[in-house]
Parts: sequence; structure tokens; C-alpha cells
Amino acid sequence: MRRGFPLAYPGMRIGLFGGSFDPAHEGHVHVAETALKRLGLDRVWWLVSPQNPLKPKSSPFNKRMQSARGFARGPRMVVTDIEKKLGCGYTYQTLHALRALYPEVRFTLVMGADNLANFRKWRNWREVAAVPVVIVSRPGVSPAMRLNAQKHWIFLNARYHPHSSTALRQAAVAKKARK
Repeated sequence: MRRGFPLAYPGMRIGLFGGSFDPAHEGHVHVAETALKRLGLDRVWWLVSPQNPLKPKSSPFNKRMQSARGFARGPRMVVTDIEKKLGCGYTYQTLHALRALYPEVRFTLVMGADNLANFRKWRNWREVAAVPVVIVSRPGVSPAMRLNAQKHWIFLNARYHPHSSTALRQAAVAKKARK
């Protein structure tokens, strides 16, 4: 295994939880923990994206890594900069690279249901849709969005967690404006 990359053994089941984590929050923990527990995953890797291509410029990468590390709980949640190290800007690239690096590991993509709204905008989304995907329910996701999920995907109903990075960023901007 390459130095500085997460450790994984043949046969392990690892959830790949990608995002900007700008900032990380309890809603991210909720999605990761729900997938970890309900699917019996060995690990959930938080893949901090160098820059989400569907979002405006993110906060500095190191700040987002630190934010994610502050929320990932326990040894079964691993925050990693593997996408940056591999030069992957898109999920399909990450999946290709990880399968090559860890051929005997079973990967599952983990996401909050709020990502379904933009999923078809992802580069090579059909290729991404072909891997096992677990979707954890999030506030504001309509039943119609759930129906757009692929038939072989797993949709986990779970208690809603209200936190969102967008809302936290907006609150920080509003707080600055009041000062």
C-alpha cells in the first residue's frame, strides 16, 4: 500500500463518504454513522474533495480537512485526503483509482439524500450509479427524488438531522455582516 493512504484489508467493506465538508457538521456524522451501523461496514472513509465541481470555490483544503477530523468519530471513521493525493476531481475517477489500489476491498458510496437533486449533473454519473450506493434520508428530500434513485441502491430511512453546510456558511456570513 502506498504511504499516507488509508489501510484496508482484502474483504473489508468500506463506505466512501465524499464531500466538501465546508464546514463539517453533525449532519455529516449522522449520515456516516447511519451507514456504518446499519450496513455493518468496517470503515467509512470521509473523502474530503479538493474542490467540488458543482459548488463555488470552497474554503482552503486544510481547513476543511481539519473540520472533518473534528467530527469523524472513532477509529472506524477515517478522514482522508486521498482524492487530492490521487489527483481525482470527480467521483468516477476516485472509484477507478480505489478499485485499482484496493482490488479486494468492497466499496460502497455513501451519501445524504440531498445529493440526489444534483446527481445527474455529476461527471459520468451512470458509471457512478453502477456501484453499490447507500443513501441516508435528509430533510427536504421529496419522495419523487427517492424514486429517481437506481433500483439497486439502498435508501436508509433515518431520523432527520437538520444541519447543513450551506446553512452554516450562510449563518457565518450573516454573523459577519451584523458586526
